[in-house]
Amino acid sequence: MGEAAGMSAQPAAAADAAVVPGWRHRQVIYESGHVRLEYSGPEPARGDPVLVVFPPVDYPFDPALPGWGARSLAKRGIAHICVCHAAEDWHQYPDFFDAMAAARAFVGPGVQIGTYGYSMGGYGAFLGARTLGAVRAVAVSPQVSIDPAVVPFERRYDAQWAAMDGWRHDLAAQMDGAREYMLLYDPLHGKDRRHEALFPKPAQYRRVPIHGSGHAAIQTFVDMGLQEVFFDLLRGRTGRQAFRRAYRGKRAGSFRYVRKMGTRLHQRGHPMAARFLELAQDGGFQRLLRKWRPYHDT
Repeated sequence: MGEAAGMSAQPAAAADAAVVPGWRHRQVIYESGHVRLEYSGPEPARGDPVLVVFPPVDYPFDPALPGWGARSLAKRGIAHICVCHAAEDWHQYPDFFDAMAAARAFVGPGVQIGTYGYSMGGYGAFLGARTLGAVRAVAVSPQVSIDPAVVPFERRYDAQWAAMDGWRHDLAAQMDGAREYMLLYDPLHGKDRRHEALFPKPAQYRRVPIHGSGHAAIQTFVDMGLQEVFFDLLRGRTGRQAFRRAYRGKRAGSFRYVRKMGTRLHQRGHPMAARFLELAQDGGFQRLLRKWRPYHDT
């Protein structure tokens, strides 16, 4: 998914983290059989804000690899703690909150913390925010649970659920009104829309619909060249409405957006389908043109 922070769940995309002069790099600040936390950034006493990053379900638990998003965060000078999970278990291990408390203790009480995660990592970003004392938590396409009793519509993670011994943590008890929770999702993605509806909604919960981005929304942001705007969102330098405006300004030239929305409209025989045929022509998206022209050959 490109090089932007957390914009790849693929091991092949994980290169050595960028080396920043004067930084500590990949300092292990907590480790157990379930999770490892790695800090990269300047001396914590300097007080730089820290982003705690939670990877998607399939990012490998391999000490030879830097944490998910580490290279891109370092490139932009963002101090960060990478959460490396040993099992595909949505952080339902007993020492999750011990690990989060250790992260807060390491950076110190006066340092501003934010959290960020994608898919399973989005759940982790929300779950850990309170213990971390985060000012904001950003989740992209998260699941509220994979327990079939809670989300009977969710079948993507049946294998992971079968390997787990139940659901341990109460997300509603952890999400409070003292911090901002920002959830980015595609309302046109049926499962993600249903997950979003089930999330707790404390006072500072912010729903951020990103139409046409798909579950792999971060890939779409990269496709549109929105990396820097997205990083500004994570750092609190820009707000959700400004990000949505930037997205709307770029989406007409994005293959992923045009494909998703145009295919949906063509299948439904919607009058706006002709507009997406024009966008495919403008963008030179030949595969989409071959697929959609038969709808217009009357």
